[in-house]
Amino acid sequence: MAKKTCIHFDPVKPGCEIHNWRLKELDYVIKDLTPNNEHWVDPRYAGKSLADIRKEIAERYQAHVGQKMQAKAAPIREAAVVIKPDTTMADLQLLAKQLEKEFGIKCIQIHIHRDEGFNKTNPDPSNLNLHAHFVADWTHDNGTSLRLGRQDTTRMQTVGAECLKMERGSSSNVKHLNAIQYKEKKALENIASLRKLVYKSFLSQNAKNALYKRIDQLVEDLKADPMNIELQQQVEQLTEKVTQLQADIERRKQQHEQDQKTISALREENAQLRRNNEKSASINENLRKENRDLKRKACPERYVLPSFINVEATRIYKDKQGQCHIAMKFTGGSKEYSEKMSNEDFMAFRNGDLTKEEVIAKYHKPLIEGYIRREFSRPEKRSAALSLIENTIFGYMKLYASSTFVPSSGGDNNPRKRRNYDDIDDMNDEERKGLSYR
Repeated sequence: MAKKTCIHFDPVKPGCEIHNWRLKELDYVIKDLTPNNEHWVDPRYAGKSLADIRKEIAERYQAHVGQKMQAKAAPIREAAVVIKPDTTMADLQLLAKQLEKEFGIKCIQIHIHRDEGFNKTNPDPSNLNLHAHFVADWTHDNGTSLRLGRQDTTRMQTVGAECLKMERGSSSNVKHLNAIQYKEKKALENIASLRKLVYKSFLSQNAKNALYKRIDQLVEDLKADPMNIELQQQVEQLTEKVTQLQADIERRKQQHEQDQKTISALREENAQLRRNNEKSASINENLRKENRDLKRKACPERYVLPSFINVEATRIYKDKQGQCHIAMKFTGGSKEYSEKMSNEDFMAFRNGDLTKEEVIAKYHKPLIEGYIRREFSRPEKRSAALSLIENTIFGYMKLYASSTFVPSSGGDNNPRKRRNYDDIDDMNDEERKGLSYR
């Protein structure tokens, strides 16, 4: 299909020289292709800026009309013309001559741009936005503005197509967008996209609100003054940030997904370790109880008290102040003998690590031993006392019975020196065993 072209002049906008001559970096320009651009200046305007040319036109107008040119006047206009890859500067100069000949439009500058496109990573020539900018003096020699009707503009399209050997564009009532207006439109579209990105981002709500406020202000400023070059630059910068934010959000999203996978794996690992620990703890507890029961079966005398102690009536409790007690009773008696006990022993008793007999023996040992010694001090009851303590925790007290005698009047001079009970109590098991067989 043949490529179409058209010509539509609009008042020149501030910053057009920056754009046409590539005086600054533009985000939609492919830098590597910029050397392919071409520029031409009509010798009549050589060495003059557009501001200088406008000043000269204004002076001619004032000299001819007798008053200053209005501020809203557009003596200099610009058109972006679509071209082909093989269009030359000579073709465009021919078009410029024909425009001046038929319509009085004097071309000041021509700029061929072959470095604009939408895909910077793959600058396929078929995708490039090939075009040329015509900057024209839109006045007569006396400074007054040209007056072109609809027939003139229609004829201008035909002239452009013939000079450039391209197909003429079809007529349309749609308003054409110049470069600045197109950039404004794209900027507003990008801002709309940015709002969505901000909404979906991982930014805090305060950061989102601050960014929304900045976007709203920029949109208002842009609508109030769409030709403001600084605002256009801000829009370009904001558009670049859109891409950066999109990439950052995607990176954060991927990192978040990876973190969630890692967290899930760690949670599963921790759950498995917890199950293993609980299983091990249960096994260890069972082994501990089994060992305790085997130990008690192997040495029953270490867990049996003499029958004169009322084990069932003995109470182990904690008072309102949190102090632990053990209150023991003798068989047939009503009096309680209470002793304070440690919280550790109380919990061990509650957990089954200590029997009530062991607790009684630990905290009431002096009282029980005193009772046994009194019984042994009576020769007629010594045999009965031995039977009470045989195979009990206090079975070692039989050593006391074998070493006790009624002293003579000589007292300490008696050759049968009585062994002190405390000495016997301090003996180890081997020493006691040896003494019991004497």
